[in-house]
Amino acid sequence: MKKYSAALLALAVIASSVRANVFNYNFSAIVPDGNLNGVQNSQSITGMLPYMTDVNVTLNINGGFNGDLYAFVTHNGKTAILLNRVGRTSSNGVGYSDAGFGPDASFNAFTLDDQAGHDVHLYHTGAFSVNGSAQVTGSWQPDARNIDPLSSPSAFDNANRFGTLSQFNGFDPNGTWTLFIADTSSGAESTIMSWGLQITAVPEPSAAYLALAGSALVAFRCSKRQH
Repeated sequence: MKKYSAALLALAVIASSVRANVFNYNFSAIVPDGNLNGVQNSQSITGMLPYMTDVNVTLNINGGFNGDLYAFVTHNGKTAILLNRVGRTSSNGVGYSDAGFGPDASFNAFTLDDQAGHDVHLYHTGAFSVNGSAQVTGSWQPDARNIDPLSSPSAFDNANRFGTLSQFNGFDPNGTWTLFIADTSSGAESTIMSWGLQITAVPEPSAAYLALAGSALVAFRCSKRQH
């Protein structure tokens, strides 16, 4: 029983050091129609543990033409491509015509998450839905296609998806995060209503920390065999 309690205590210590933080930014701006200069918003994070293990981004974009939008987030010299002309392929040169991305009827935010089940660039091929404002809802993998948004439609068919959010993992979340959004083709106007970050961070990995985790796991397994 003592070994079992010690194992649970060690695991509890490890679990308690994990921090999941949600940041919501009420930044509102019209995205200039057909203007690659776009708009950007920078936010500073302080006081978090120094080692990221997961990052998600939430967006609330109203109106416009989704296939026109190019959006990314930058931090610590790295860039994750959130949207890159969604729906644009060799069989659809203009991309998807839906009007924005936003919360569902239960107010769950539209989220870009590497662990989601489907690529946002091809959301029409998945089980997608829209809310009462015609915004696409749900949780999706970021576009991650790190190519020029003005590339030919066929370039999107087999573009490498290097611009994922996981590239931030292992780095310090503290500092400046910048969201950039541009409308690459004229004809419909989008408005960014808000955006946010969901960041999980832990203490800096160390030999002692990893040893504690290993010892706790061994003790827990041993205690289970004895009961």
